[in-house]
Amino acid sequence: MNRKLYRLCLVMVIMAAVVSGVLYYRVLKKKAAAPQEGIFVWEELSGSGCV
Repeated sequence: MNRKLYRLCLVMVIMAAVVSGVLYYRVLKKKAAAPQEGIFVWEELSGSGCV
């Protein structure tokens, strides 16, 4: 395999990884946007309580 073909394949693999990562992130973000079952607890942190 010559250098140009090797570089082309490498660039295509990198582009496919980036595109699939972005799509996966968007699908995961949409699922996380819906409220999940459970209790939301808010804890105030004061200066003396933080160690």
